[in-house]
Formats: sequence, structure tokens, C-alpha cells
Amino acid sequence: MTYRNSVIIGTGSFLPEKMIDNNYFLNRTFYKHDGTKVTKPTEQVIQKLEEISGIESRRYAGDNTDTVQLAVYASEQAIEDAGIDKEVIDGVIVAHNFGNLKSGLDYPLLLPNLAALVKNRLKIKNHQCFAYDILFGCPGWVQAMIQADQAIKAGAAKNVLVVGVEILSRIVDQHDLDSMLFGDGAGATILQAQEGETPTGLLSSHTYSHCLSDADYLKMGSSYNNEKSEEEMFIKMQGRNVYRYAVTHVPDLITDCLTKSNTKIEEIDLFLFHQANAKLIKAVGTKLFKMHNYDGDYDKLVPITLQQTGNSSVATVPTLLDNVLRDDLEGFNIKKGDKVLFAAVGSGMHANCIIYQF
Repeated sequence: MTYRNSVIIGTGSFLPEKMIDNNYFLNRTFYKHDGTKVTKPTEQVIQKLEEISGIESRRYAGDNTDTVQLAVYASEQAIEDAGIDKEVIDGVIVAHNFGNLKSGLDYPLLLPNLAALVKNRLKIKNHQCFAYDILFGCPGWVQAMIQADQAIKAGAAKNVLVVGVEILSRIVDQHDLDSMLFGDGAGATILQAQEGETPTGLLSSHTYSHCLSDADYLKMGSSYNNEKSEEEMFIKMQGRNVYRYAVTHVPDLITDCLTKSNTKIEEIDLFLFHQANAKLIKAVGTKLFKMHNYDGDYDKLVPITLQQTGNSSVATVPTLLDNVLRDDLEGFNIKKGDKVLFAAVGSGMHANCIIYQF
């Protein structure tokens, strides 16, 4: 029997040079969701956020950079790493949530779609290369990988460029404490169809979408500062509900995905989780390990990069993967034959998972 496998042949990532440490926020005036000022000293507020999230700094895009350019930088790396001609790419899928955000504009540009603009700036001439976007909250890149795999397995594509990109620094409410969690970045992969006698590459995937009572845990809303225009929209998050959702559902989702590929948790060599905050990741991982009576060394199995990158939404997982594959993350590496689990959770509420063998 011959299998049509979806295999990662190249990765790339880009983080803006502008590093913003937590002291950047010392002069900020923060407000609660009811419009009242936060009275606790800002230094204490920042310290508490750092303890919970693990975030010490994040990257912000420069004034002359738009969202598309970050995606292009990561894509160029992935194409070079794959060693392929860009004209053999059959599809471009770009995961994001806020369109093309340009400096100086207080609204996102959604037309043309980002994938079309990425294809344009990469100068891909092949008109049979499809280019579409996916808006799926923070799990967007994982879901885009799932869709790329489906296109490959269906015979509709052989090489697919999958990108996760976001400039969150231009869509956060500067008077909201949660604004300190987010950063900018981009990650990209090339997924290729390869024939083989055994399954490899993307072995299984699974997705949850709880869109009833959980739908507004992450949404757009006006500033907590009542002096700001109500027409300006920013990211708004019910942190406790997001945390509860992730801890409640992600371990079950991962278990379903493991079952699909008949994989035991002991076979997973690395867990690449969406980099939301360190406390949440630890809670999800601890519950998952406990569910499976697994005594694996969490600190050696679950890499964390958000200390210096913050939460860059759809860009966190592909950026983390690229870091590990390029040996840029001390203590973590991926060898041929290793099984890696990708999982993410975010607005929708959505959660998803991939089991992948290198």
C-alpha cells in the first residue's frame, strides 16, 4: 500500500527587531473593564503579569512594516529552507485575525486578502496556485496546516505554503492590562506531498469549535478608557474564561487526536503548544499528563518561548517550530522519526491538534 503523506520540507520565521520589555509600560494608565482606573501601582501590576504569564518582553513591528511584509519574510525563509522553486507552490494559506495592519491606520485592510498579497510580493506567477486566508483565532496556523494536508491528501496540491502572521501591537487597547501580553511575528512552513509505504508527516488532526456560550471570550470591543472613541475597536479577552476553556477542553482534544493516529502519549517526543501564557500551558500539560498517567519530564518536553516573544497569536506555533528545527532553542531538538504534537486554543472558541512524525 502506498500512502500520500504531507511532509514539512521547509520552515521560516520572522520576529521584528524592536524589542519591548516590561518597563515600556511603566508610564501607562490602565483601566478596568468597567472604566475605572487601576489604582494599584503600575510596577506591581507589571510584576504580577510577568509572574502569571512568564512574559518579559515582546516584539513590535517597525513603523514602515505591514503585516504582509512580516509574512513575506517568514515565507522567503521557508522557501529557501525547502530548496524549491516558488513556482511549484500550488497553494498559499495565510492564517491571521486582523488583516493587513499598516502603521498610521486605525483600521485593518482586508481587501485584497493577505494570501493574495503574500503571493504578489513573492512574485509567484503561477495563476493555478490558490491563495486564501483563514481566520480562526490563535489556532489559525494549526488549522491552516490541517487544510493544507486535506488539499494534499485529496490530490489538489503538492506543495503548500502555510503562514501564521500577526501585528497585534496595532490592535490592542493601550489602557487594557491584557495589552502587555501580545506581540508581533510570523512563521511559515512548506508542506509537500510525498509517496511512501508507511504513514509519516501529518498523521492525524482534530478540531473543537465551541461557539455558543464560549464565543465571546475573545472579541473586539471599545477601549476601557471611556474618554476614547467608542468607534475604535480593540482585542478584548475574558482571561479567566479563556483559561478555563483551555484547561477543560484541550487535554480531551489532544486525547482524541492521539487516538486517531493510534499514538500513545509516551511516543510524543515534543509538545509544541500555542504560546499564550506560561501558567495556562503548564496547567494544560499537567492535566494531560495526569489523564494518561504519564510521568514524562514536562520541562524537557514542552518548550516555552513567550518570555521574549509574548503571545503573537497564530504566529507562535510555527515560530516555535522553526526555532527548534534551527537549533535556536537550547535543550530542544527534533530528530528524524520524532513525533511532535502541535496544539492551540483561541477565539471562537476553537482548539485544535496535530500529531506529526518527522
